[in-house]
Amino acid sequence: MQWSEFNPYVAPYVIGCPDPLIEQHARLAAIEFCRRTSCWQKTLDPVVTDGVSNLVELENETGLQIIKIKAVSVDGRSHPVTDSSNGLKLARSGSTQNYCFTQDNKTLHISPLQVSGIAVQVDAVLAPSRTAATLDDVIGAEYLHDIALGAITSLMRLPKQPWTDYNAAGIYSTQFTSRIATVAAKVSRGFMAQKMRSHASYL
Repeated sequence: MQWSEFNPYVAPYVIGCPDPLIEQHARLAAIEFCRRTSCWQKTLDPVVTDGVSNLVELENETGLQIIKIKAVSVDGRSHPVTDSSNGLKLARSGSTQNYCFTQDNKTLHISPLQVSGIAVQVDAVLAPSRTAATLDDVIGAEYLHDIALGAITSLMRLPKQPWTDYNAAGIYSTQFTSRIATVAAKVSRGFMAQKMRSHASYL
């Protein structure tokens, strides 16, 4: 989905706003929406251990960012995921128990050290990056109107523009926040999570 597809849903509320600016704010709203709702979930293509390091690099497709790692399997078996603080403590203590963690959502630390050639698969929450040229078609179709609310809100809050309207921005912000809360609640119950297998290579 092209960011320009948001223009008809945003432009009438911010008369005179240039299309590129609308598209920029649609992208930012999509990032916020995906981050706060976890609506975009994918099982990434497997990556393979090298037998030397505990670290596995999770390289994203251009235009995507990993927001959160939900689950990990190592050699087809579930591997416990812990937070970065606890993971660092375990790593520093030399623990050899089963665990994995990430500090940056780009590199995954897996313990214990795996032999070479072991498949690691990750279920992750995704969002567009700030340089994303497009939005996933499924996410765009499902949440176009919700994301448009976020773009309208942030555009109306830009100072000293012909379309600046702080009062209206507050109204649209409330609607945007309400939709985020609704979608996040449904995703947490497993009703709306978009779990799609990636066909792109991540390593």
